[in-house]
Amino acid sequence: MENFLLALNVVLPIFFIMTLGFLLKKIKIVDEHSLNIMNKLVFRVFMSTLLFLNVYNIGDLSALSMDNLKLLGYAFIIILVVLFIAWLIYMPKVKDKRKLSVLIQGVYRGNFVLFGLAIVDSIYGKEGLATVSLLTIVVIPTFNILAVIILEYYSGREISKLKLLKQVFKNPLIIATLLGISFIVLKVNIPKPVYKTLSDISKIATPLAFIVLGAELQFGNMLKNIKYLISVNILRLVGNPLITIGVGKLIGFQGIELVALLSMSACPTAVASYTMAKEMKADGDLAGEIVATTSILSIFTIFCWVLILKNLAWI
Repeated sequence: MENFLLALNVVLPIFFIMTLGFLLKKIKIVDEHSLNIMNKLVFRVFMSTLLFLNVYNIGDLSALSMDNLKLLGYAFIIILVVLFIAWLIYMPKVKDKRKLSVLIQGVYRGNFVLFGLAIVDSIYGKEGLATVSLLTIVVIPTFNILAVIILEYYSGREISKLKLLKQVFKNPLIIATLLGISFIVLKVNIPKPVYKTLSDISKIATPLAFIVLGAELQFGNMLKNIKYLISVNILRLVGNPLITIGVGKLIGFQGIELVALLSMSACPTAVASYTMAKEMKADGDLAGEIVATTSILSIFTIFCWVLILKNLAWI
C-alpha cells in the first residue's frame, strides 16, 4: 500500500495540473497562439535551466568509483538497446515518419528528473539520491541527443550529417546539460543570488509544461492513435524496465543500483519529449498523448515493479 501511495503522490499532482491546462483551454484563457509561445518558453528557457541545475548539483565527479562507472556505462548501453528494439518494432509498420520518431522517443525516453528522485527517495531515503543523481550525467545528455537525432532524421526534411550535428549542439536542452558538466569539471561556483534566481526559474518548467500538455490534449485524436498508445505504454512501462532491470541483475547490480535503473526505465515518458516534438515539427499531439497516458498508468506499474522487486528481495 505504501508503494502504491508513493506512485499516487508522484502522479496525481501531474494529473491535476494537466486538468487545469485542459480547463484553461476550455474557458478560453489560453489559445493556440499563447500555448505555442509557452511551449517555446518551456523548451528554450525553463526546461533548460532545470536540466542545467540538475547536472550542476551533482557536484564533484572525482569521487566516481568503478562501480559508479560500471552503472553509468550500463545505463548508456541499455538506452541504446531499448531504442534499437523500439525502432525494430515500429520501423516496418509506421509509415508516417513524424509518428515514428515520436513512438521511438516515447519508449526509450523517461521522465527521469521528475520521477527518478521521488522513487529512490521513497525507498532508500536521501542517502540513495547520490546514485540517481550520478546517472543524470549519462541519462539526460543521452536522452536528449538521441531525441534530436531521431526527430531531425525523420522530420522529412533533407539533412546532412553536418546539419544534424549542428542541430544536436543547437538544442537548448543539450547546451544546458553540457554547460552543467562544464561547470562541474571547471569547478565553477555560482554565486548564491544567481543560483537562487536559476532555481526559481527552474521550478516553472515542470508545472508549465504539464499545463501546456493538458491544454493541447485532444481526446478525439487519442482514439485515432489508440493502437500506438497501447503499444507504447506496454513497451515503456513494462518492456523497458523488464529489459533494463533483468539484464542489470544478470550483470550483478543490486539494491540501490537496481532502484536507480528502475527509476530510469519504469517512469513515464518525459514531458520534454512532447515539448521537443512540438518544437521540431514532429507529431506533437501523439507525443502529448503518450506523456499523458504513461503518466497516469505509471501509478499502477511503478507500484507493481516496486512490489515485485521487494518480494524478490532484489531491492
